[in-house]
Amino acid sequence: MAKKASLILVLPLLIFISCSRFVSTEPIEKDCEYLKTLLPEASIDFSLAVDDGLDMDEFLNLVRKTYKIGSAHKFRHSKIDDNGINSVAFANAITWSIKNYLPRKDGHISVIADDTGFYPFCRQRFCISDVFFEKKGDEYFVIQSSEKGISEGMKYTGDKNNIVQTFSEGKIKYRYIFFSEFLPNDKVNINLNDKNIKISVRENELYPRKGKDIWYEEKDDVLTVVVKTFKPRLEKNIEDYEKTVEEICSFINNYSTVVFDFRDNNGGFNSYFRPILATMIFGQLNPNNERFEEKNIRLDERNLLLGDYLSAGEKELLTKTVSGRAIADGNMMSNHYLEHKDERYFVSKEPEEKLDFSSRAFKGKIFVITNSYTVSAAESALAAMKYYFPDNVIQLGSKTAGMLDFGGAFVYILPDSKVRLNLCYVDNTGNPILAPENGWRGDTEGFYPDFWFVSETEENIKKFIHSNSGYF
Repeated sequence: MAKKASLILVLPLLIFISCSRFVSTEPIEKDCEYLKTLLPEASIDFSLAVDDGLDMDEFLNLVRKTYKIGSAHKFRHSKIDDNGINSVAFANAITWSIKNYLPRKDGHISVIADDTGFYPFCRQRFCISDVFFEKKGDEYFVIQSSEKGISEGMKYTGDKNNIVQTFSEGKIKYRYIFFSEFLPNDKVNINLNDKNIKISVRENELYPRKGKDIWYEEKDDVLTVVVKTFKPRLEKNIEDYEKTVEEICSFINNYSTVVFDFRDNNGGFNSYFRPILATMIFGQLNPNNERFEEKNIRLDERNLLLGDYLSAGEKELLTKTVSGRAIADGNMMSNHYLEHKDERYFVSKEPEEKLDFSSRAFKGKIFVITNSYTVSAAESALAAMKYYFPDNVIQLGSKTAGMLDFGGAFVYILPDSKVRLNLCYVDNTGNPILAPENGWRGDTEGFYPDFWFVSETEENIKKFIHSNSGYF
């Protein structure tokens, strides 16, 4: 009977292995050869990894192996194109291989086939619990919970990184949050009094506010600026965006409290936010008739120089592959390529003409509201504010996406499968605004807020902002 049971268990595996043997990788060979050249020439993280010894042949062998397995099993019902390629299985194979071979996480990388997107490095997810604590010294003790087996006064004896600060009922509290790349299927353990207790957790996010790409409201001496993107697409949207930015710059320093709402901000170009930041640092800008050709935003010299400061330490990949895309898109990276043709990398430095950061025109409080869909340029704007206003900025909401270690993304299409890859040519990790002491936790983790709020506690955000919490 035992032998029969073993045979039943092993038989599907044998059939699966046998099926994968008959999947040919020949249809993907042209794309694999293209990948061998493309990845080190278009992606700075691949280029640096190859410099450090990454074997592209080993990488592509894993792509082929994973493709055979996926085509035979997981994606066997996916569409086969005219070239005989299961593009969804191929995209998955590339994604899995990137995840296993790249030494650093790159939140911008995506691999897309037939509108199915794969992400080698998924953003960190979180689930909230209903277990609240008070802090006494360096320890946390339960003050509120509806969970069975948990009573008031129990001491938290688990990983303190899972305890976050929040604000409820007019006072600071602490809450247990479960962090993971994947959401749990069941209850999770919390360690109290040195014992594991099963509790329920749930995913919960702050929902974004509706409205235009950028808009503001003034209420109770608080200026709230809602920014949903840093890349307005339509010409009419760009004109409205610029006008709104200029209006904000004209009076932002008159307020003692400013709230920037970056929930669901999908990133773009930090040059759209830079005039506001420059105004808060240096005071009212002096617009001239010169306009930044690509972004069409009115600037003055301090604004331009601030852009150089914000890009200091960034490393760009200077290859013909990247520069060709940059020139086609009118990207300023093409200037660096033309000026440094003999170099593979270009590292940005602080400008020789120094700006005076010794005083700040804006003297008040800055609250920045984020959620897990606050990405890229929005994270950069938050990082810059935290860097230049370290004593003024408080982040509220939930963690950001974590998509800032790399940037400058272009999309490349594989010739036969038509799989699309989003690859970055800029490494931002040398930028001081991304230093750990500024709060940056790296790609996929992003910035953690000073005070966590979710949709069910959104009203507490307003109360916190308007309260005399004593935090400042």
